[in-house]
Amino acid sequence: MKIREKIQNQREQDLLSVLEYCSEQEKWGRSAVFSVYERMLINQERGSLLSQSNNDTPEAEKRYYQVSEKIEKRIAFTLTKIKNNEEL
Repeated sequence: MKIREKIQNQREQDLLSVLEYCSEQEKWGRSAVFSVYERMLINQERGSLLSQSNNDTPEAEKRYYQVSEKIEKRIAFTLTKIKNNEEL
């Protein structure tokens, strides 16, 4: 596996983790970490990464999208919270 593929796979997993964490927070009656709109944008990036990793998709049809810097900072913060909870 190439380094780029590893980075994309890790990014896909990180985005999935923050979405799952957000859903769990709501499930337990806590405030959602991300708004519905922000979750949609995170899923846009996930779809973009999946499009890029699909070798059957012609280059012209591949999507390229990244969340804004503001959402990216919240993703990083949430990943830190997830990691800290796993260490407990």
